[in-house]
Amino acid sequence: MAAWPKLSEVRTLLRLQPDPTEDGVIQTALAAAVDYGIRRMGNTTVTNPDGSTTTGPTYPADTTDLPDGPHEACVLHAARLYRRRDSVDGTISWGDAGGVRVGNVDPDVRMLYDSVGPWGFA
Repeated sequence: MAAWPKLSEVRTLLRLQPDPTEDGVIQTALAAAVDYGIRRMGNTTVTNPDGSTTTGPTYPADTTDLPDGPHEACVLHAARLYRRRDSVDGTISWGDAGGVRVGNVDPDVRMLYDSVGPWGFA
């Protein structure tokens, strides 16, 4: 079990050294990835002693019992969001070799969340 990832974990995956400017961009991407992960992992409803119910995130931002799969998914997602700034319009070009469209969902991130998170049907 783990907590939501920290900046240093994403920086390590990206093979970057500490840099105040880049760390700010990575931290923004990480915050977005954690926010997505919290929503993706769903909510838990608890019945209070007075009979009322309270609903909150199953794995809030301060959790320490996050399964390893969603932890890794969040690290990968944050790194992807950081690198996404290199393809503002959703494409990556290689000069004469042409370009390719960046997909909107990373299959590894989806698989890691799906392995433990709630299933959604559309």
